[in-house]
Amino acid sequence: MNNLNKSKFAILLVTYNREELLSQILDAICINQWDYQSFIVIDNCSEDGTPDILKTYSNQLSFTNLRASENLGHGAGLALGLEYLSSLKQKPEYLIFLEDDSIPQRELPEILISQISSSDFSLLAPLGSIKTLGKRTLIFPPHGEIKEVDFAVFDGAVMKWELVSKVGIPVPDWFMMVDDYEYCYRVKKAGFKIGVVHNDFHQILHLGAGSGFSRSSLWRGYYQERNYVFFVKKHFTLFNFTDFVIFFGKRVFGSLAAPDRSQRIKLKFIGLWHGLINKKGRTLDPKTLQFIS
Repeated sequence: MNNLNKSKFAILLVTYNREELLSQILDAICINQWDYQSFIVIDNCSEDGTPDILKTYSNQLSFTNLRASENLGHGAGLALGLEYLSSLKQKPEYLIFLEDDSIPQRELPEILISQISSSDFSLLAPLGSIKTLGKRTLIFPPHGEIKEVDFAVFDGAVMKWELVSKVGIPVPDWFMMVDDYEYCYRVKKAGFKIGVVHNDFHQILHLGAGSGFSRSSLWRGYYQERNYVFFVKKHFTLFNFTDFVIFFGKRVFGSLAAPDRSQRIKLKFIGLWHGLINKKGRTLDPKTLQFIS
C-alpha cells in the first residue's frame, strides 16, 4: 500500500441492521490499515446495535458517520454519501464501494486502483455481466486481465470520481433493486467503460440476494419489477422494453414452482402497476410485506 497516496481514494459503505457483519468489516479495515482520504459510513437508520458499533469503532478508525432519518435504501444511501463527498473541498480521485455483507482483503485498494489508473476504464468491479436480449452472462476474467462488461456490482468496486461530476449520482427514490443497473447504463451511455477483474481480494457473501423462494425474494421481486419499469420509462428503447418483457415473463413463470406462488406473482404484478403509475420510494415494508401509503 506504500505506492497509494491517501489523497487518491475515499470509501463508501452503506449499512442497515447488520451489526455483527459490520463489526467484521470494520475489524478487517482496522487490520488492513488502508491509507484513505475519507471513509463515509451511511447508516440507513438501523434499528439494531449498529449505532453502538459505529461509536465503538470511532476510536479505532477515522470515518464520517451519516445516519439517515429513515431506511432510504441502498441507492439513496450511496447518493447521500456522494453528495457529502461533493461538498468537501478536496475531492478524491477514486471511490471504493463496500457492502455490509462482504469482507474486503488488504489488497483490494491497491489491486483495483493500480488497474484502473493504468487503463481506460472508469469503473472496475470484481463481479459483472454482459447483457443480451433477455439474458445476462457473468464474466470471469483470467488473473491480471480486465474484461469489458455492461453491468458491474458496486460491492468491492472502484470508480473514478469524474463519473460523479459527468454522470451524476444513483437514483435516490427507488429504495432497492435496479438502481445500480440504471447507473451503469448511464455510465455506458455517457461513453465510459466498465470492466470486471479477477476477484481474489474481496469475499462477497450475497446475504441480501434473496435467491430462491425466500422471504427476501418476495419483497425484492416487487421492487425489481417496479424499478425496472422506472428504468424502461427513463431510458426507453425497443431493446430495453423487449428485454424487460422477456425477463418479467421468465420471473413470473419461475414463480409458478414456489409454494407461495400466488403471493409472489401478485407482488410482481403490483410492482409492475406501481411502476406504471410512478409510485416511488419505500412503498412495501420488507418486514411485514404490507404496503405503505
